Amino acid sequence: MASDTSSINGGYRVSAKLIKDNMLIIILLLELIIGVILSPVFLGKTNIQSILINTAIFGLLAVGQSLVMLVKEIDLSVGAMMAFGPIAAIALTEKILSGSGTEIIVGGNYVVDGLLLIVILVLLISALIGILNGIIRVKAQVPSLIVTLGMMYVLSGMSYILSGGYSLYLTNLEGAKSLGNNMIAGIPVNFILFLVIGVLVILVLKYTKVGHRIYSTGGNEKAAIYSGINTNFWKIMAFGISGVCAGAAALIYSSRLQSVETIQGSGYELISIAIAVIGGITLEGGRGNIFGAIIASAILCIMLNILSLVGLIAWYKTIIIGLIIIGAASQHAFSRRTA
Repeated sequence: MASDTSSINGGYRVSAKLIKDNMLIIILLLELIIGVILSPVFLGKTNIQSILINTAIFGLLAVGQSLVMLVKEIDLSVGAMMAFGPIAAIALTEKILSGSGTEIIVGGNYVVDGLLLIVILVLLISALIGILNGIIRVKAQVPSLIVTLGMMYVLSGMSYILSGGYSLYLTNLEGAKSLGNNMIAGIPVNFILFLVIGVLVILVLKYTKVGHRIYSTGGNEKAAIYSGINTNFWKIMAFGISGVCAGAAALIYSSRLQSVETIQGSGYELISIAIAVIGGITLEGGRGNIFGAIIASAILCIMLNILSLVGLIAWYKTIIIGLIIIGAASQHAFSRRTA
């Protein structure tokens, strides 16, 4: 009898662990079922493609944010970077090409030339802003929450100054719609790009020394320093990669809408944090993985899509995202205490 009881308890523990380890997958499947029940258009081709595109945008931000959180920091500037990166890149491209007589903006706010240079500059500018965030954090010893909050306001203001507060339209810019709208076998190109980047980051973190150094930096910085790891470098690197991810997300967003808006990306920094937290990344650093963030990005995007399909207005969505952050963080804290 004791043996039977032990076997039952052992089986229960195995089942509980299996459910816990695959909780995100289970939630994702439940969401899909709920979506099918609540809306007849949920599984429609256009709706699925929309979910995948949004997952690519939010997922890229979340991957960058997750790396920053793994080194025990946070980046509140990624949303503002999504607007500033393209606006600054277009302004700089206009200056560079004006010397050759090439006009890239016509009719006041229609971008017509310089696509390749704009794309390169968006990624470069975003990376430099991320690196600057990291340098200020480690050199001035200012908490990243304050540094990136200040940078968020600076970038928002600069976006308005450079654009005059007007939208920049990409409808006449050849090739501009490709990244945001092209499909391969019905799957958005940007979603495939997101998966490639996500898998690459997962492999680097799991199988190279880079992963060990990033997790060590966030998990126990003093021990990492004593073991010879340059923790300041890896913090700066994490912020730099977060910037690149924000730049890539900005390119997809702008390409999809065929415009660059001064307010685009507003509030997306909170969504990226929500995804990272849902995926198991903690603000304590050194915990969690990118795979969880990738699945969590799909979970959040499907949830927001379902809420839109049932007619829930934006402010209720904001409340729900806030509750998700609190709930997921509380669940992770409880799990650690009872482990």
